Amino acid sequence: MYYLENNRLKVEIQEPGSFYKGPRFDWTGFITQITLDGNINYCVPERLEEGKGTGGLGLCNEFGIDLPIGYDETEVDEMFPKIGVGLLKKDEDDVYDFFRNYEVLPLEFKIAKEANSITFETTNYSPMGYGYHLFKEVAIVDNRLIINYQLKNVGKHPIHTNEYSHNFIGINNQLIGEHYQLKMPRMKKMDIEVGSISKSEDRLTWSATPDEDFYAHIDWDVNNGTYNWDVFHDKIGAGVREISEFQPSKIALWGTTHVVCPEVFIDIKLNPNEIKSWKRVYEFYQGK
Repeated sequence: MYYLENNRLKVEIQEPGSFYKGPRFDWTGFITQITLDGNINYCVPERLEEGKGTGGLGLCNEFGIDLPIGYDETEVDEMFPKIGVGLLKKDEDDVYDFFRNYEVLPLEFKIAKEANSITFETTNYSPMGYGYHLFKEVAIVDNRLIINYQLKNVGKHPIHTNEYSHNFIGINNQLIGEHYQLKMPRMKKMDIEVGSISKSEDRLTWSATPDEDFYAHIDWDVNNGTYNWDVFHDKIGAGVREISEFQPSKIALWGTTHVVCPEVFIDIKLNPNEIKSWKRVYEFYQGK
């Protein structure tokens, strides 16, 4: 395990392949706890029930949840790439399912740690000729967490995929309910597919702890507001806002009794030898 720490933040980052070994989330920069000012914790698990869920915890990102690289061309029992994980074995002739526990041939990683940052670097090739080089830096500056990504296509074929961070947030382990609010100043409208969420202009609230999952698609106006989302607990008096500046390809919201997860996606299209860079910035705070 690795730690980044300054006078405001302490960030706990897992070594790739130690805490999480699954086929879904990127093994690099897997953040399992963030503590602000020594007394506010933000990270919770995907599920509280033993054996349920896909192993998510805290801030963990995923590539290709609905755009898996090379999956359709891959034959049954052959391998396809999952960025940040390795090669996954296609075990049946069916659509890709991120819930499925695919067999993993894991990556090797180069890791470099400094006082306020840590970098992860890996290269992977698939039997079908897909290849990529991933570089990720996790850094802290005052009360901000900054994640820099650089992805290069080093294979023979174009890559079209996407990436998002599944932000499993529960402030000081408080259940979702009347003291939480999620503000999304760029939100134009919301399409709720599952569960119940109350909406008033750009503010989402819950009158009581939900007894089931909730999921919604968000229609987005990138020109409105200075941040993408802000989760705040008014009784604790603390929150976190995401202020990344890249162009989102889609926005989703998932949560359940103990966790709320705003998800901001980025689209990735790379021809061979092309590079794409982007960053995610989180600001943790106490008070308004």
